[in-house]
Amino acid sequence: MRYDKASSLTWLAGSLAIILGSRAYSFGTWSHPGPAFLPLLCGIIMAALSLIIFVQAILRDRKGVQEEDVSSFFTGRWAKLVAALFILFAYPFFLESLGFVPMTFVFMLFTLKVVEPTKWRTSLLASVLATTVCYFLFNSWLKVPMPKGFLPDLFR
Repeated sequence: MRYDKASSLTWLAGSLAIILGSRAYSFGTWSHPGPAFLPLLCGIIMAALSLIIFVQAILRDRKGVQEEDVSSFFTGRWAKLVAALFILFAYPFFLESLGFVPMTFVFMLFTLKVVEPTKWRTSLLASVLATTVCYFLFNSWLKVPMPKGFLPDLFR
């Protein structure tokens, strides 16, 4: 639980820096958000989530839940760390040539199967759902042009 406390406090410090940094810009209004709107909102969400994790770690310590015996934080996790870094670097590299939809699907599927193994059915369903939500959020709602890749007419 010591790692949960330390990481949550680190994320809390980062979120507070984002919140304070966003004060330099105009928030705008809810109907016409300014440049500080998104950083401030993300900073608040990050702070709330890091506080939740910190409180959960404290409650686990009080209940007496023992930490598993690990000599190092990364023991046995190097392969997953390398796999996660590989897919994170590969995503933007292949995004333009493969396109947003196929690359996002592959990214999610790889993450759910290799980095944090889940059942195939769950991985496929979550990958399709995440890709669909992201596509409609960015392409249809926000009108952000997404890379079409090798199938430019498939996703109009």
